Amino acid sequence: MYFSFKELDIELYTDKKEPEREAEIEDVLCRHHLFYTKTETWIESERLYEILYELEV
Repeated sequence: MYFSFKELDIELYTDKKEPEREAEIEDVLCRHHLFYTKTETWIESERLYEILYELEV
């Protein structure tokens, strides 16, 4: 095996948008040179936003 990949998901749940909190998470990821995919979903049944950061480590 040449490479081994592990997936890591960071999930942020909030009842309102929190751009400052998202920026904090993104700053940490960038400082450590971790590339990520970010998606945002409104969960109607929970009345929450889910911000999902997916990365390989």
